[in-house]
Amino acid sequence: MIITGQYVITRPGEVVPDGAICIDGEHIAAVGKRDDIIRQFPSKSVLERHGCLVTPALVNAHCHLELEFCENKVQYRGNFVEWLQEVRNLKHDMMVLPGYFPERSVKAVLSSGTTTLCDHYTMQMDFEAIRQAGLRYYGFRELFEFNNHHPNMKRLRDATICSYAVHSSYTTSAEVAQAALAIAREKGVPISMHLSEMQQEIEFIRSSNSDIEQLLRRAGAWDDDWHGTGMTPVQYFDSLELLAPDVFCVHLNYITTEDIEILAARGVTHVYCPRSHAFFMHPDHPLAKMRDAGIHSCLGTDSYGSNVDLNILEEAKLAWVEFPQFPAEEILAMMTENSLRPLKLEGELGKLEKGYRADVAVWEGCEGESFEDLMRWLVRQKTANLVMCNGRIVHEG
Repeated sequence: MIITGQYVITRPGEVVPDGAICIDGEHIAAVGKRDDIIRQFPSKSVLERHGCLVTPALVNAHCHLELEFCENKVQYRGNFVEWLQEVRNLKHDMMVLPGYFPERSVKAVLSSGTTTLCDHYTMQMDFEAIRQAGLRYYGFRELFEFNNHHPNMKRLRDATICSYAVHSSYTTSAEVAQAALAIAREKGVPISMHLSEMQQEIEFIRSSNSDIEQLLRRAGAWDDDWHGTGMTPVQYFDSLELLAPDVFCVHLNYITTEDIEILAARGVTHVYCPRSHAFFMHPDHPLAKMRDAGIHSCLGTDSYGSNVDLNILEEAKLAWVEFPQFPAEEILAMMTENSLRPLKLEGELGKLEKGYRADVAVWEGCEGESFEDLMRWLVRQKTANLVMCNGRIVHEG
């Protein structure tokens, strides 16, 4: 198949006017000018998309699909731990059971041009249905075992379909977190973690926090032997050797200069969720300082518990408002290639190039000619016209 477009963005900063891509099976066979591609592959069917913008499909590096049940049902009243407990209570009250398929959320992700998703989950969903829908799904099983100092390695290995989310520094013991990282490395997959997300977490890791203690007690996970470390969450996890290039660190809302130096030295990938950040009324995010230190950042939507939808373009739009000094190339990279190193997908996704996987998004009615103008138009879009994952159409609007 050949897909044509008024413009084809092949990578951050590169635009091909009147372009086309040729797809052969699951991969891209060629990218270039429309007439040249059609002439080069005369036997291929041609899908004309006049007036459209063709881009690499997008990546959502942090989501909680299972929290679909939270939509318009959870409020934040200034206390993060109370919000988290409300989410847990709602899950129980609505009898959300293992095996369910968050179909509406999956369709929303795909329709927004996203084909690759890093998801935190707490229970067995219908993962086969998620895959059949066409989503490249990386499931990170969240671990809430703060008082478990002797993890059962076989049980832990069997607990996930892909890898682990060391939920946070205040919900997972050092031993469980280290065991999860060791198993993930055996499997060649990354781990993900919420880190330095809120002030209560920082207080708890430094010394103590009654809100978090009560949360853990209600969950049956309180550790009577716990005492503060005198460190920040970043410093604490670094002391446990949990920070490395195969780790996603989500949020990082409250970090010090020393924290930034550690994160940069360890080569972690940071995931920023701008609209979730705004929902919880955090102060300005240190994203620009992290960028200046050489830390790679990508974007995530978080969940319906703190967001109105799962459109990664809305995250990019808000991030660009907050950090107008970021060039358009960087905004696209945060939605595509910046998340790929931990997933070991560099050289496979994030660009439209020969040999890359055929993950493509087509957007109707594009405006502008330059890369920056096209990007400013793109981040205002809600729904793609066509989305392909591995050469398969997974959304068509």
